[in-house]
Amino acid sequence: MGRVRVGALVLTLALGGVACGGGGGSKEDPPAEERLKAREMAGEHWEQGPKQPKAQVAYSYDMPSHCGIAWATFGGRTWKISGVGSGVGKRVEGDAPEGGNATAGYMTLLSKDEAVFEAAGFPPVYFTVTKETPPTCD
Repeated sequence: MGRVRVGALVLTLALGGVACGGGGGSKEDPPAEERLKAREMAGEHWEQGPKQPKAQVAYSYDMPSHCGIAWATFGGRTWKISGVGSGVGKRVEGDAPEGGNATAGYMTLLSKDEAVFEAAGFPPVYFTVTKETPPTCD
């Protein structure tokens, strides 16, 4: 099974228990100036965005996906999945990133307590800030 298929399988399994449609999302294509290029991880270095992200700015972000995409650390805070957009996101152009321990994409702070992760070939994944502790991953 190819790396892209494995990545898609991991994402599908991670999102299986989350109801679709959370967080809204537009069915229209975003304007060209808002589109982003698909990205790949740069070796062993993981992009995690800044400690104090600005709202509505897409930051390179490598989402840990080994145990599913349900939790994130971004801007010095812990985030928990709150929903998945309907359909494949159209903001990130290109082919889906290869599978592995992380999915290369972008994290955008939507408001003080809401963020969205977007990667080529996947639906947008919405997160809310939490004080919960993520479960351990083997």
